[in-house]
Amino acid sequence: MICQVCSGKAKKINFYSFKCRSCNYFFSNLNPSAGQDIVGIENLRRKNFKKIIRKLLKYKANPKILEIGSGDGYFIDECNIANIDITGSEAYHKSFLRLKLNYGEKILKVYLPKPIKTNLTFDIIIFNDVFEHLEKINDVIREVSLVLKDDGLIVLNLPTSDGIIFKISRFLLRFKINKFYDRLWQKNTSSPHLSYFNKFNLTKLFIKNQFSLLEEGSLATLEFNNFKRFRNLYKSIFLSLIFTILTSMFFFIQFFLPKDIMYLIFKKNK
Repeated sequence: MICQVCSGKAKKINFYSFKCRSCNYFFSNLNPSAGQDIVGIENLRRKNFKKIIRKLLKYKANPKILEIGSGDGYFIDECNIANIDITGSEAYHKSFLRLKLNYGEKILKVYLPKPIKTNLTFDIIIFNDVFEHLEKINDVIREVSLVLKDDGLIVLNLPTSDGIIFKISRFLLRFKINKFYDRLWQKNTSSPHLSYFNKFNLTKLFIKNQFSLLEEGSLATLEFNNFKRFRNLYKSIFLSLIFTILTSMFFFIQFFLPKDIMYLIFKKNK
């Protein structure tokens, strides 16, 4: 297996995941597909989106934005509230139809790395919890670059392999406890993860594709009360309550631990 980031050799972690020996990029051979957003995290996502929008307005006063994979439309809503020109997109057909119903012609059907069919160009292209689900990541970057202006930005927020949750799941995997590791990869779901990056190898990937890093940081991972989130994941109410209590305790500790969600802002080199 060859790394898409640095062309280094990879070692096998388990039957579906691998790690580059050179840049520590994790990737899987799970089947790529489009799917729906996780239920129960709307408040958390909107909070993170507001933070991202504040960051973006530092670089572009009146940006024209394309979001790749708009899901339930929360980022579109927050951009509309901020009077930002936003075009959404979606690959999953049911979500695409729902978005079209709510937002009309401002929604594109996009299934990367297939070509983006539009005559528009954008100041900013953003991937909100989407990039880690995509295959052929170098082709994806080249494709979105075609509709990005010369001084445009690409923004990503996604889970990081340097986060405490990923590290704990790797530790448990050594003892054949694979449930948490499988869940992080969203194995056996409609849209599994194909990549787990950290800030180093993700920056390396974009530099290789003619971008430079402007800013990086972290986003919130958990709310104090995560019952709705776990109730969506598990059939058992008891198990959902246990995880809710544990994450409520973890909520305050997480501020002192390695962060699980990162954002990075890259600028296209002219």
